[in-house]
Amino acid sequence: MTERRSAIPAFLLIGIAVLIIMNIASNRRINNLERQLNNLHSSIHMQLGDVRHTNSIMWDISNRLSEVSEQVTQGTRLSFGETVLIQNHHAATASAEVEVAFSLRTHTPGDAVTVTARGQDGRTHSAVASPLDAGRFAASMDLPLHDNYVFTFTTAGETVTTGELTQFNLADRLAGRFSYWLGHGFHTVRNQPTVANLHPQFRNDTAGNPALNITSLTLYIETDDGEVVTVWDLTGYLHATLDGQALHREWDRRLEVAIEDPINPDEFTFARLVMYDNLGIRYEQLDSVFFPGQFSHGHGGSGATPIPARAWAVDDMGFGRMRIVE
Repeated sequence: MTERRSAIPAFLLIGIAVLIIMNIASNRRINNLERQLNNLHSSIHMQLGDVRHTNSIMWDISNRLSEVSEQVTQGTRLSFGETVLIQNHHAATASAEVEVAFSLRTHTPGDAVTVTARGQDGRTHSAVASPLDAGRFAASMDLPLHDNYVFTFTTAGETVTTGELTQFNLADRLAGRFSYWLGHGFHTVRNQPTVANLHPQFRNDTAGNPALNITSLTLYIETDDGEVVTVWDLTGYLHATLDGQALHREWDRRLEVAIEDPINPDEFTFARLVMYDNLGIRYEQLDSVFFPGQFSHGHGGSGATPIPARAWAVDDMGFGRMRIVE
């Protein structure tokens, strides 16, 4: 009995020693696994870095190849230096007079040079190009506003040569040159109507064409049923920039409108920008204005349509789109 009792502590000590040895072995295995995982993690990061570096090199090579390809293409083209200048607008026919100018690398004096504009509907418009100087030519033609055109030239003499000049979307060029954003917020005072603050930002990129300068810029605040709440004439705050026009940056006049009759916080309110350029074209953009209890449904984009601004904006949810209104 005594020997059995004395053997119990020995067995316990042996068991504890075995557990300690097993724990040490397990810790070593865990440490080895952690080192392996860390090494694998580092290896993955290194490989990802190599992949990013390789992708960067490939993008750089691709961009350089594109540049070289473009240079080769431009060098082999028969024409270069193409420009399209919008000169006049004819409201009665919803068309614009444009001048297409370009240079030819080689031509024979006396050859007849013709420019043709083909619309997406297949219709063509042609005009004889007049020589300017140093192998440069220009042709003017009237084109319907709402179409995308491909311009080509043809020289006719002892031989006939033709080639593509440029592509040009007349309506997008006219309506898409504007950058306009209407910031707005509101503040409240006890026992006073909530007041909305409007902060319009506007730029007109004319590319140096004075015919595209804005002559009138007006912002209307309207109710959901079209009732005009207030009007701000912003024309006097326009100033010339290197590439067109913009509202003065230092202009800190805050446009304010009280949210009371006829404005209902539970109905939509609209801010309608209306402007005219030197061509006599009218442009509009309609945006929903957020007041407490209302939701803003503004969307970005540009385009053109001959139908009234409020009709397309309300019926088609076309908010935030600059349109030509005829």
